[in-house]
Amino acid sequence: MSNRVNDTRSFTVDGIEYMVKQPSTQNFSDAMKIHKKVFNEELQAGSLLRTQLDEELRKRKLWSDDREKRYTELSKEIIDCEYQLAKGGIKLSEAKKIALHMRELRDDMVKLLSSRTELDSNTCEGRADSARFNYLFTCCLVYKESGELYFKNGVDDFLASQNDEVAQQGANEFFYLISDMKPADDNLVENKFLKKFKFVDDHGRLIDDKGRLISSTGRHINEEGNFIEWISDTNYIKVDIDGRPLNDNDEFDVESMPFLDEDGKPIEDVEIKEEPKKRKSKKEVVDEPLPTAVEN
Repeated sequence: MSNRVNDTRSFTVDGIEYMVKQPSTQNFSDAMKIHKKVFNEELQAGSLLRTQLDEELRKRKLWSDDREKRYTELSKEIIDCEYQLAKGGIKLSEAKKIALHMRELRDDMVKLLSSRTELDSNTCEGRADSARFNYLFTCCLVYKESGELYFKNGVDDFLASQNDEVAQQGANEFFYLISDMKPADDNLVENKFLKKFKFVDDHGRLIDDKGRLISSTGRHINEEGNFIEWISDTNYIKVDIDGRPLNDNDEFDVESMPFLDEDGKPIEDVEIKEEPKKRKSKKEVVDEPLPTAVEN
């Protein structure tokens, strides 16, 4: 959960409050020096410039006229869907389907651009931008109560702990803070619609009319995304894709019955016993000759 107050954004992880703040003038000045230094190093090392990106993508067959055409088609389809939601005059259930379809279309667009995005991050400009952001972020993430820096050793600490939840959430909050914008997903037409009519929760996850999590196909799920079946207002059981009950170990929760022989009679469980190791008889024991004395 995050909260913005003036020039800061705060968030909580495991009960501890953290905060990102706006960089100081000195922070920005130092960050620009780092940006320039990294850019020149990458340029001398032969890294691509952004102006060369499209040509390089086509050379590596990561982009083509067909992909560009498909991307344009997806963009047009999303605009058409936006028009339908803006115009209204259709059943709310149909509008919901359109909004969910828009989510799928945007996912397809992201997948198409993934190779371009990855290569862009390795251009001279991309690496320099990343270095500048990392420096500013490590200067501005603090413990809310004390104001003490979270990354005491700066960028090195951050790069060594990017899988840390505080680092991940803090980086997102810092991006929104310095770009003075809401999370991108909150601004999407389909998400505004879904939230307005309470089809999603505050985290953008699909819910039913009772506020319980559901999948894209309308089936109930828990926080981990497993299929469930509600047995009361407060309790549920886990089930498999076909609705069969599962226990806490994700095994089928059924009463086991004995198997049957060819005549249909129950077969008693056969207890498998480990055969004791066979000991060698005296006759099988081979006497080794005693060592003889060596004559000088």
